[in-house]
Amino acid sequence: MAREAVSTTSGPVTGLTQNGVRVFKGVPYATARRFAKPVAPDPWTEPLSCTEHGAYAPQPGHLDHAAEAACLSLNIWAPATDRPLPVLFFVHGGAFVTGGGADYDGAFLAAHGPAVIVTINYRLGPLGFLQLHRHGLAEASNLALQDTLAALDWVRANIAKFGGDPDAITLSGQSAGASMVIALATLPQARGKFIRALALSAPGRNIMSAEHADDVARRVIDELELSRDPGKIASVPLQELFAAVDRVGRRIADETEQGTLFGPVLDGTVIPREPRDVFADGTLRDIPLWLGSCRDEMVMFLKSTPPAAMIRTTERQLRAAFGDVGWERLLSCYRATARPDEDPYEALLSDAFWHRPMADLARLHAGAGGAVWLSRFDHRPSLEPFLSQGPTHGADNACLWAHLPDFIDRPILRRKGGPMTLGDVEVATRFQSDVLRFVTRGRPDAAEAWPPCTPGSEPVALFDQPFRVVSLKDSARSLLWTELLAQSGAPQAHPIAKSAAVSA
Repeated sequence: MAREAVSTTSGPVTGLTQNGVRVFKGVPYATARRFAKPVAPDPWTEPLSCTEHGAYAPQPGHLDHAAEAACLSLNIWAPATDRPLPVLFFVHGGAFVTGGGADYDGAFLAAHGPAVIVTINYRLGPLGFLQLHRHGLAEASNLALQDTLAALDWVRANIAKFGGDPDAITLSGQSAGASMVIALATLPQARGKFIRALALSAPGRNIMSAEHADDVARRVIDELELSRDPGKIASVPLQELFAAVDRVGRRIADETEQGTLFGPVLDGTVIPREPRDVFADGTLRDIPLWLGSCRDEMVMFLKSTPPAAMIRTTERQLRAAFGDVGWERLLSCYRATARPDEDPYEALLSDAFWHRPMADLARLHAGAGGAVWLSRFDHRPSLEPFLSQGPTHGADNACLWAHLPDFIDRPILRRKGGPMTLGDVEVATRFQSDVLRFVTRGRPDAAEAWPPCTPGSEPVALFDQPFRVVSLKDSARSLLWTELLAQSGAPQAHPIAKSAAVSA
């Protein structure tokens, strides 16, 4: 494995070349004091070895030796090339509290694009999402999103040195990372810095209200007994801070409409506008958008112990929007139309929290003149937890990052990879090819058998055996949703997607 040095705006870095792909891991893009904005790292002159992943962002299970200021790093996989390559900029998921770029090895995607693949770390949990700007720490607002924007700026400034095209960046993310991408894409500070966006399994509530974020911050401060001097939270030991957040989280799950602690926040400064409104008014009509989800998203959360708070929250919000009679009508419809292997309750919640809000966002973007594609991942990967739970949350992500014919290890998630079946390889090949085609050419389907959505048509690509494109708009379930939304007085706004905006 040959070493290669590349100069950056902070200093030279060295990586390794493996099978024709240059790999740079743990490249610092910023540094930050606790609850402060990210700033450029101190420059260096001697080559910095970037052959190992950088420090994980502090998170449950990784607190004992956490290096807070050193966690803001990124990883680059760059094929050797004589022409600038498009860039896939990936933001990891993990419910805003776990994860990191180390779980995503981009070597296979880079070689097969060809494309430059970038994965990033950003601050998690209270360090990235606790809104303290109204509690004595003026900079502490949407810090994780500010980290992500700093990483994007670093990529724009430096990626040409690695063979990437700074004018051909695709923002992408999965789960919490997809929410980050949707918010990031709408920021004035990000305008002109990317040309496409891909969001996989973005939660229905892509943004939280400032009131909810302030309530969470107040509860954490009170839990730490710092109400008289909130600024001292900046020096609380990590173990104490995360333990207090955990206690608040368990209580808040049943006490608030949101049910969860963290996410991007409509603070009026970093995020000045509700992202859905930005898509709706046509500001992003020139940005091609791919929105995807997994068929059985909610199974993983129903089977968690105890079941995730979003289960109770979603049912509660649907009952509030449609009344108990409307809820029972929905559940009866799902029971009557269920597949033999389908849990009607899970399918209803998956539609409510994941699929329909994404379709709603697609509708807004298409209505404003934007190109947008919808997909659903229906294939069950032969890897746990999907082998026992079906195509639940993350099934598409496991196939996207696979090194065919094997699934990769995920060290932070503590999930082992393994060999793929022929069916896995077939579906993953199609999925990877379409993602790379979207990154390199701006549309996912070479044969144009999968058309973009239009105001009158919402085709959905199903990644399964076989791959097929269907319309779900006129199904019995969809027609009932349309009727109930009309009766509720808000036919254009899905109740889960609009909940944060209404409470803001």
